[in-house]
Amino acid sequence: MAKKKKTGVEELLEKNGNGFHSRVVNQLREQTWTVQVSPYYSDNFTDKPREIDIIAERVFQVREVFDQFLGIMKVRLFVECKYVLGDTVFWFDGKDDAAARRHVLHISGTSEPNDLIVQGYHYLDSVPVAKLFASEKGREDNEWMSRAINQILNALVYYRNKSDIIPHRDHVQVLHRISFPIIVVNSFENFYKMDMSTPDAPPVKITEPFQLEVNYAYKDEENKPRDEYFLIDVVSFDTLLAHLTVIEQRDITSVMGRLQWDARMREANNQRRSSGNNSNR
Repeated sequence: MAKKKKTGVEELLEKNGNGFHSRVVNQLREQTWTVQVSPYYSDNFTDKPREIDIIAERVFQVREVFDQFLGIMKVRLFVECKYVLGDTVFWFDGKDDAAARRHVLHISGTSEPNDLIVQGYHYLDSVPVAKLFASEKGREDNEWMSRAINQILNALVYYRNKSDIIPHRDHVQVLHRISFPIIVVNSFENFYKMDMSTPDAPPVKITEPFQLEVNYAYKDEENKPRDEYFLIDVVSFDTLLAHLTVIEQRDITSVMGRLQWDARMREANNQRRSSGNNSNR
């Protein structure tokens, strides 16, 4: 029997990544994330319209030990969805641990270099990170990863201090905002890794989420040059939910611990001041 010829619409749907994009959106919504789909904006440097696939946000209540409500924390995901068919190789090397720690201190909102609360962050795991990449068909096809990096970091830099997706009551204090950049691919089936320390060794299949280390140069809202260190998580669609669980159990829990500690320190300081004032009467 002759194979039925596909219609133009069927061929369009097969080759287009919007179906995969929609699956990621639906999975995030099922996990109670509020999602903006493909928001457009003008970046600070070029004023040209840019787009990111997904910005997702969730609100977490921060409570003290005895369930006293302290405020809320807003968590954002900046997500690029990539349906990758060709083979892609990533070269892995040691993580810049000092830069990763500075990054964690920055996004967690603390300046204490010895703050043990930040140790829960998955960014601080001592694992090799991807630093180089190439796709099988040559230089032009490498652009899918370069585009993903630029889209995701441009959007994160632009949006991270701007208005929230989920509105909140004026009397509710937003204690902290934190953002996570994530590239979601359809599968790791065609992904391979090389160790930069042993360049002659054969490539190994990638089966688990990994981090991509990026030193990103851009101009801020005041048109000043900035150079910032980022770690981007690369996950497959079937590992996305497990990865979000890791972020919630480790990173978000760590931030909450810091916010609870800050509340205790403020209360202790207030009590000391109050005691001092009473003793001086």
